[in-house]
Amino acid sequence: MRPTILAALTMTTLALAACGGEAPPPAPPPPPPPPPAQTASAPPPADTTPPPPPKPSLAELMPQTLKGIGDAFNAHDAQKMASYFTDDAADFAYGEGEMHGRADIQKALSDMFGTFGDAKSAATRVWIKGNVAIAELVWSGTMTGDMMGMKATKKPVGETRLHVMWFNDDGLVKEIHEYGDGAGLMAQMKGQKGAPAVPTLPTNPPEVHVAKGTPDEDKLVDWVKGTDDAFNKDDIKAVGAELADDADYWLNFTGMPATKGKKALTKELSSFLKSFPDQKWTTSNAWGIDGFAIIEHSMSGTFKGPLGPVHPTRKQVSAWHAVDIMQPTADGKIQHGWGYMNVVEMMEEAGAMKHPGEKPAPAAAKGAPSGGGAAAKAPKKK
Repeated sequence: MRPTILAALTMTTLALAACGGEAPPPAPPPPPPPPPAQTASAPPPADTTPPPPPKPSLAELMPQTLKGIGDAFNAHDAQKMASYFTDDAADFAYGEGEMHGRADIQKALSDMFGTFGDAKSAATRVWIKGNVAIAELVWSGTMTGDMMGMKATKKPVGETRLHVMWFNDDGLVKEIHEYGDGAGLMAQMKGQKGAPAVPTLPTNPPEVHVAKGTPDEDKLVDWVKGTDDAFNKDDIKAVGAELADDADYWLNFTGMPATKGKKALTKELSSFLKSFPDQKWTTSNAWGIDGFAIIEHSMSGTFKGPLGPVHPTRKQVSAWHAVDIMQPTADGKIQHGWGYMNVVEMMEEAGAMKHPGEKPAPAAAKGAPSGGGAAAKAPKKK
């Protein structure tokens, strides 16, 4: 029995071992250690760079550009002067030529400085409204270099000019209209008797007028546009009615001081109406600025009567450009006036002048209308 019992116990022990006494499974790996505590990073340093200054207003930029142009002219720095114009700027110098683009403007300025080696200029009056500046200036110098086939004469020259300029938002000139006295300048270079006196450059800062945007300035625009109506009617009485008894008016190409008094002015205007009896005026721009009425306009008509020493050609003029600056009386009469136009522009179109170096025109056939220009040609652009 003992062997049987031992065998039974042995089997029982093996069975127990097989059911519950086997080796335990391996322990699972320990969990990963917790990540190290995050240390708060320091914030980036504050940007202490000051913000860029605000862009100057156009009202601030325009005077800077005007001053820069004047300084560059007096330094004879054509490149610097041209830098105040846009790349595609347009320059219309009536009676002298036109230029398109900064490069053309720079070349023309270089040519001028080569002809007038000591030229200096100064602004006398400036009117500003919006993106437009109208600048009256004088310049003087000596003809030290050749020009258009004309040898240097070493004669003193100079003139009063008016420039109308339009600016872009960066304060650069994008368009300019120039009004000068080309015939007077040529007479000075030749040393002709009766040539206009060379102006004296002022030493004081220019007189500056800035538009205030008032209703009165709007009324000035309407008033100055109306002054053309009397000329369009070819009615000297209507023209004379526009003048105050003590009115005065100066015209840039006459070489004379202002004409004073209604009677004297009416006489001069009557002669002008006879020169172009069918004249018609068209307004292109008009501004009211600080008590001044300024009009840019052009005249068309037939050159039928003498204009000073210039003989009529009976030819049509399609556009003789001009600027008139006026101050009215309280009752709407012309009190003071200044006119700017280049007579060369009219003479070229009317066939009343000969260019330097140009051969004389063939003699007119018998019975043909009289013509023949007396004045000389202005430079084709500074």
